Amino acid sequence: MKSFLKRNIVVIIILLVFGAIFLYGDYQVIQNNQDIVELTNNLQEQCKTKVITDEEEKKFCHEILTNRVIEPDFYSEFSEVLVWHVQSFTYFLFLIVIIPPMIPICKMLRNKYIMNTNLRESYRSFIKKMLFTAYKYLWILPVLIIVLIIPLLMNYSLVPEYSVVYNMGWSTNLINYPVLFFILYLLNVVILSMIYVNISLVVARFQQKFIPCIILSYIVFFSFEIFLETVVRVIILQRIFHTELGMIFNIMDIFGFNDLYGIGSLFLVNISFLIISFVFVYLAYKNKEKLVIQCEKNK
Repeated sequence: MKSFLKRNIVVIIILLVFGAIFLYGDYQVIQNNQDIVELTNNLQEQCKTKVITDEEEKKFCHEILTNRVIEPDFYSEFSEVLVWHVQSFTYFLFLIVIIPPMIPICKMLRNKYIMNTNLRESYRSFIKKMLFTAYKYLWILPVLIIVLIIPLLMNYSLVPEYSVVYNMGWSTNLINYPVLFFILYLLNVVILSMIYVNISLVVARFQQKFIPCIILSYIVFFSFEIFLETVVRVIILQRIFHTELGMIFNIMDIFGFNDLYGIGSLFLVNISFLIISFVFVYLAYKNKEKLVIQCEKNK
């Protein structure tokens, strides 16, 4: 048990801290809605019992008593939690994904693991082992999302009436199919998480020290996001092609699931980025001799 805790202490801390943050966001949204319901009930009760002479007040009470109240649904409240209580932590999500795998990866490379196992296993086996280590933590963000949605599922309906009437949450008919929505949402999170890990793998090829690797990975990630937001979205798509399609060219908003131009377009863009990131990983690690020489420089 001690060995398990020691090996996974970083992951445990991440789950506990961000799980608590996400649950607190749920609590605030649920409590806010309960307060609104209580206020509405009080106003209705006052309108039923109070003698009203003012015409404006009569009009207000008539609306309170006759208008049908549409209850918030899961999708509207999920969107509210993400926008108002999770989005402020967007800049940390990249680190949540890359820190757990980069601890053992940097250790493997810095300690010249490839040189010590050179005679016992092939380079392909080494790469497979390294990639398995890198990708085995892809479940962290999906688990945090599941932690976030469970209280919302327990308190709100999956019938998206409120979201449709008030145009909240997601814009396609995907929300009419909850199971498909959850599967595709989590799949999108996994795809972007893999892109994050691939960025850090490419950086780790050239910088095996853990802290510099994390810092450089974040700089590369943030620089690429700025490139997408300024060059691709603003200069190319907005000014040249006069379209807002660039909104889906966003790898930082991992929980956004922007389906404004359709789920197909979103996945086409993100899978394209994933393929490109795999190409860079392949190019970084295809030459065994260069990797060995790089590892030899480590002290």
